[in-house]
Amino acid sequence: MNLDTAVIPCGGLGRRLRPITNWVPKEMLPVGLKPLLYWALDEAAVAGLMRVVLVVNPHKPIIEAAARQYQGPLELEFVPQPSYRGLGDALLATTEVVGRSPFVLLQPDQLFDGPNPTTSVLAGWRATGRTTIGLVHVDSETGSRTAALGRASVRHEKGALHIKSLEARGSSLGRFGTVEGKALAPVGRVAFSADALSVLEEVASSAPPGAELDDRPLLQRLAERGELDGVELEAGFYDIGVPEGYRAAVSRWPAQVS
Repeated sequence: MNLDTAVIPCGGLGRRLRPITNWVPKEMLPVGLKPLLYWALDEAAVAGLMRVVLVVNPHKPIIEAAARQYQGPLELEFVPQPSYRGLGDALLATTEVVGRSPFVLLQPDQLFDGPNPTTSVLAGWRATGRTTIGLVHVDSETGSRTAALGRASVRHEKGALHIKSLEARGSSLGRFGTVEGKALAPVGRVAFSADALSVLEEVASSAPPGAELDDRPLLQRLAERGELDGVELEAGFYDIGVPEGYRAAVSRWPAQVS
């Protein structure tokens, strides 16, 4: 089955970056004179994807307006998420347009310096047919610039990297601040297999009514079933969702007008 679609969730509120996100949506924050949204769209295009489904919040109309001005070779579709109830809820909002096809989750508030991470997770998915997530090495220094991503426990088997278990978000010893050495942590680049949304629907059915639904319970369920692989990303990682990560990215890609 071909995988040619990326889902880019843009419905979040950017609470950790307030007050700036009170006026500018996180996805429109500039890095190197380019909004994060365009970084994500460029990454999808360079990885060879043909279609992008953007999950948008009606209260942030600038995102859809900016996406429609994008000049890259992508077919864009827009799915509303009327109220933000988590990343898992955003993925479920795409069910009608994605259907039972594989897709890549590409979170726009994470940047990478090096080989295209979407290309890497796609290669892993094509090799095994299983949902494949990008993993980065985090230590006490780099962990001070990321949210608490949660560790991944892995095993190597027959050339593949299998995920045995994933911690919940927020459970990484204070954002890895007290970790000695390095830990593997999952990030927002995931090539999902065709049945992923069906599994997510199972997870959602057991959640309390009205509760936020993250994507982590889905990934944990897939790991429990032995259906989750990982790829170690060689690129440097910048978590724009926290102020320290945004400052580091702006320093790495300063605004320059030629």
